[in-house]
Amino acid sequence: MFAVQVAGAGFDRTGRQDGLFGEHQFSGVEPSPEVTVVQVGGAVQALQCGHFQGPAAARVRLEADGTAVVQTDMTDLGTGTYTVLTQVASDGLGLPPDRVRIELGRSEFPTSWGSGGSWGAASSSNAVHGACMALREQLLAEARGDTRSPLHGLDPADAVFSNGNVVVGRASEALSEIIARNHPEGFEAESGTRFMGDDPNYTDYSINTYGAHFAEVGVDADTAEIRLRRMLGVFSVGRVLNAKTARSQLIGGMIWGVGAALEEEAVVDLRSGAFVNRDFAQYLVPVHADVPDIDAVVLDGYDDKANVLGAKGVGELGICGAGASVANAVFNATGVRVRDFPITIEKVLPGLPLMDN
Repeated sequence: MFAVQVAGAGFDRTGRQDGLFGEHQFSGVEPSPEVTVVQVGGAVQALQCGHFQGPAAARVRLEADGTAVVQTDMTDLGTGTYTVLTQVASDGLGLPPDRVRIELGRSEFPTSWGSGGSWGAASSSNAVHGACMALREQLLAEARGDTRSPLHGLDPADAVFSNGNVVVGRASEALSEIIARNHPEGFEAESGTRFMGDDPNYTDYSINTYGAHFAEVGVDADTAEIRLRRMLGVFSVGRVLNAKTARSQLIGGMIWGVGAALEEEAVVDLRSGAFVNRDFAQYLVPVHADVPDIDAVVLDGYDDKANVLGAKGVGELGICGAGASVANAVFNATGVRVRDFPITIEKVLPGLPLMDN
């Protein structure tokens, strides 16, 4: 069998499309009885997702040896909380990441807002950042007033925390020396974020995340089999705390949206209420062969109205509109509008025209 892409909706008979991903030239071979005809369609779906911020608290402790311990009852569900909070504390205190330890998930730690609603990383990161700033302020005040310190009398506004040192102009002192001299048992600070309902910015401004999904599908004109050909997401989330974990999480959401659109369906026995397809042999989810070409572009930015770090939620943004873009691409390819997920062969096939020999 020889596959050739021909006139689906949005394509001319030569298979040329000035489409969502740039111009592509496909084969212009006319269909014959031996040819599998694939109707190709593309769609774009714009999206907006609310950014939620909750009351999250964190404690940061500096030990006499210059290491830091971050404590919060926040969770890590595999979404990268350990990594992101390490980065925030490392940046805030000017410490190498291997000198920062994160402790999560204990009820005696300061209370976070937990994982969910795309609020976890932004809320907890700002709490950790606030605690680090409080420690910096106290350390600088002590060093400035201490005649034993090389930083004595210097303006703390010019201070730079870097690689375990506090630098003001040409003067420098190890962070561990300041702590050991003034706090041999170590010392700590706590900080937290406000609930968004108590922050006037969330009343005065529209604080959201944004994106767009570009999807291209191929639909077999004879069998109505649907294949995702490629998909691209572009997202604006404010400041990106970790580019790798943010991109991975967004791609995961996109794949989840593809699964919702084309495969996932829970079948319930209406007599007993039991799920009929209660294992992954029958409940279908995307596998590698279902996702041939997918990518996410994350635009770095800074939303000064959201919070001090300028970061906003990422978790749920990837799935918002992902399934809709796939559904619209199927419609673009076939002219068949399916309004309930998943979009399966039996829902599309009756609407396809008979192919001429």
